[in-house]
Amino acid sequence: MHQILILAFALFLPLASAQAQPEPPAARIIEQKPWQDHGDYRVLISHFNSDFLQPATASALGLTRAANQAIINIAVTRKGADGYYSLGLPAQVWGHSVNLMQQQKTLDFVEVAEQTATYYLAPVRITNEEVLHFSLTVQIDDVSLPITFTRTFYVSD
Repeated sequence: MHQILILAFALFLPLASAQAQPEPPAARIIEQKPWQDHGDYRVLISHFNSDFLQPATASALGLTRAANQAIINIAVTRKGADGYYSLGLPAQVWGHSVNLMQQQKTLDFVEVAEQTATYYLAPVRITNEEVLHFSLTVQIDDVSLPITFTRTFYVSD
């Protein structure tokens, strides 16, 4: 009888402990929006390979076209009374990027002021499948907006 109890205990113990285990967390999709909101301000963030630029445009902006060069594009907008956001506003933008080896690169933004919008471009040298973490400050109307984001880059063919 003693052996039967030990056998029953040994068979049911794993079932009891399995039921007491918490369920593993469900996977979630992390959404990376191409903007960050700070009060009434919205900072739009995009990036593209520099060889996307036409040669004349790159030359006029003082940017280099290369397969291993990307461009970070920042524009600052403000929500109006009608609920819509303005076009890009003049601001000051500075910051840096850090790769997975903790190598830091300072970003030099070029202001592009068009008739109705202003935006900021900064070149960054990349390697294929490189992950870069960005930390920027956008200064507008005596307000400093901290902007952080991560992007993966691919060298053009």
